[in-house]
Amino acid sequence: MANKEAFHNKRLPDMRNAFSWGLRVSDFKDIFFVTGHGDCNPEFVTQYPGDPVAQTRHILNQMKAFIEESGFSIQDIVRTDWTFVKDVDSDQFGGIAAVWEEFLADVEVKPATGTLRYVDRLGMEDMMVEYEMMLAR
Repeated sequence: MANKEAFHNKRLPDMRNAFSWGLRVSDFKDIFFVTGHGDCNPEFVTQYPGDPVAQTRHILNQMKAFIEESGFSIQDIVRTDWTFVKDVDSDQFGGIAAVWEEFLADVEVKPATGTLRYVDRLGMEDMMVEYEMMLAR
């Protein structure tokens, strides 16, 4: 298992419940990249159109199962990347952040997070959020 050490940046907001401003990872032997996941099923049907909070919950549940099926754990997450469509508003963002905090609640060392990107459209018309992850152990 990788050694992880989180760093808080006191010049920025305290986000330690959701992510780490900096993360040192050492003594790892495996890296696992999880390509962007959006809210769709194997038939390319969006499950929660227009609801980025429900999409986030659905995606994180899918990603957790995929991570575990691949022999990793959410404890191994070292980086996440978030992409939203421009229609996601600040109230919805708060709901999304709450879902992420719930998802990471038992993760001892929170992952670093990449730049939050806002785009005009994602791969499927009804998708509002997409997430990527990097894991190390």
